[in-house]
Amino acid sequence: MARSKVVPLNIGVGTTKISEPLQCEVLRSKRKTLALYIKKQKVVVRCPIRASTAEVNEFIGNNHDWIQERLHEERLLEQEILRIEKGATIFYRARELTIVFKEGRKKRILVNGDKFIIQGHKLNAAKAKIQVEEYLIDKASEYILPRARGLAQVIGVDQKITEIKLRKTKSKWGHCTSQGIIQYNWLIMLAPYSIIDYMITHEVCHLIHMDHSRRFWNLVESICPNYEDYIQWLKDHEHRFWFD
Repeated sequence: MARSKVVPLNIGVGTTKISEPLQCEVLRSKRKTLALYIKKQKVVVRCPIRASTAEVNEFIGNNHDWIQERLHEERLLEQEILRIEKGATIFYRARELTIVFKEGRKKRILVNGDKFIIQGHKLNAAKAKIQVEEYLIDKASEYILPRARGLAQVIGVDQKITEIKLRKTKSKWGHCTSQGIIQYNWLIMLAPYSIIDYMITHEVCHLIHMDHSRRFWNLVESICPNYEDYIQWLKDHEHRFWFD
């Protein structure tokens, strides 16, 4: 089992200056090499059980510039995380829109020009968040469910589907089990339709190939020729879709 120790790490002399000490978590386990990870502005060092403090410190020092760069990148991504608040920016269908609260008895969401309008009675951030969630779930039900079943029918595996679920998860966009249960993260409805269609294709193809073999990707490509572009797009932008 890995042993963990949290120690202060002072880094303030790189290209991106840090004004306060950061925390470094040292995880010791039965491994042969040292490795660095950055998560939530914390530096995590994984190292062999017998690695000395001097070795760990030297390893951190040798990777100082990389640490600084990753911390800076993480802070930039943090600034783009979606917050359902009045005046905030929402990345919707690959467009940056300003969130507007509009008073009205009827609850609805409208996109008008560069504005993402949330209409409701005595709106606040909490109410607006619930309304956006309901909106995205409704849109996912209307779009994803019939297209997933339709694609499954086209490729001859509709009888394998036992259930299609919509669920917000912390990291996955979709999932398919050997029992024929397909799950989609309804937050994907914030993405362009081409991305949504790729995600539908990905999970439906798992009904034939329950792995990521070459045969699986060949099937995906036969339906969605530009799938590699869509995967890269998601990697670049998915941090802008998750919200608490």
